[in-house]
Parts: sequence; structure tokens; C-alpha cells
Amino acid sequence: MAGIPKRLVFVTVAAMAAYATQFVVQHSEGAADLNLSHWIERSPAPIAGVASVIDGDTIEIHGQRIRFNGIDAPESAQQCDDGKGFRYQCGTKSAAALDTFLTLSRPTHCTFVRGTGTAAM
Repeated sequence: MAGIPKRLVFVTVAAMAAYATQFVVQHSEGAADLNLSHWIERSPAPIAGVASVIDGDTIEIHGQRIRFNGIDAPESAQQCDDGKGFRYQCGTKSAAALDTFLTLSRPTHCTFVRGTGTAAM
């Protein structure tokens, strides 16, 4: 051990400790409680109610705006070109389609995705 630099020993031990910690956090049942982001930022409680459509990927329930996770729809005033090159109000159509869907499936239930500020229905 006399020939091995102390810095190399320290770096090796620190790397092994980091790997062991990562393994324990990923494979323990209480891993959610160990995640630092869970201590700093709590997700809002699930919400349910009649949803008002803001645009194709955002709704409002009880005054709280909710953006859908993993969906990027046209903005309400956005225009698009169809296959023949004609412009149409794709944002308005997107919002109308979402409104029809939500009307048929009332009430709307949302569970928030931790750390993203978005929701999953």
C-alpha cells in the first residue's frame, strides 16, 4: 500500500461508495423516500372535476391549470397546412377534440407526475 498514491485510494473508495449508494437506492423498496427531489418538491395531490380546455395539451380544473405529460399539441391560435397545402385552425380543432373527449368522460381525474409539473389522466 506504500506504493499506491493516497489520492488514488481515496478516489477508488469514493467511487465504490457512490456505486453502492446508487445500487441501494435503486433496489430498495423505500427508494422513493430516499430521493432528494421528493424531499424538496412534493407533487400536488390528484385532482378530479369538470375540466375546461385551455388548448390541446392544457386543461383547468378548479382554477388549477394542468399540462399533460408527454403531449405537445398545437396552441389554440396555431394554424397548420393539410396534405393539400390548405391552412386550417389546427389549434382550435385540437382543443375541440380534447373538449369532446373530456365531456364524454366526466369527471376528469388527474394524477401529477413527480418533478415535472405535468399530469397524467
